[in-house]
Parts: sequence; C-alpha cells; structure tokens
Amino acid sequence: MNTKEKFKQMWVASVDIEAVSGYNFMDLIDCSDHHEVLPKYIGAWANVIIQSPTINEALDFLEIGLNEKNFRIKFIDKIENMYSLIEENDINVDMIKEAEWLYSSKYSFVISDKLWPYVND
Repeated sequence: MNTKEKFKQMWVASVDIEAVSGYNFMDLIDCSDHHEVLPKYIGAWANVIIQSPTINEALDFLEIGLNEKNFRIKFIDKIENMYSLIEENDINVDMIKEAEWLYSSKYSFVISDKLWPYVND
C-alpha cells in the first residue's frame, strides 16, 4: 500500500468521554505535570485516530479501545476519514505523524495529542 493510500483506512473521531461507572475520571488521566490544584474534571473532549477498513468497524474499535482505558463515549461529535482530511488540507502535521505511528504499530487507535477536560457547569 502506498504512503497516501494507508490513510483511507484511518479515521479521526472527535468524542466527548467520561469515566465508566465505578471509576473517577480524575484517576484515569495523568495530571502529574500540573503543580497547581486542579478542578474536579468529570469528562473531556478528545480526538481519537482509529485504524480500520470501514467506518462501522472504526466506531466499534473506538468504543472497545476507550472502554479498555475505563472511558465511555458520552457523545461523538464527528468522525472523518483521514485521507479526505489530508486531501482537503484540513489536518495538522502532528496528527498525520501520529497516524503514521499508529499505522506502523500493532494498535487500532490512539488518543491524539491531549484531552480537553471540563468540569460540571
């Protein structure tokens, strides 16, 4: 498969996640680089890159992978094909590098960059 074609089997999902029942969200995220007192986050937005031949399988991998990390999907804002995003020049270089890493790994998904946590309003 040529370099560009591999991205046709990659998807980027923007999801709102929270801890599965029985877990505290704050215990599931790494805040060790923050020295100040943090608010009690209850969830986060994340971009997740998924490697899958179809969008339906990507959604399955997304749910399974996040569940393995004790997160559940609260809401999926969107899911887009990586190849299309690259063709439209609507994706940053760092995310492409993460997708290339994912392609060469044994994994099916990766949380891209960082989480954007939020508190209960």
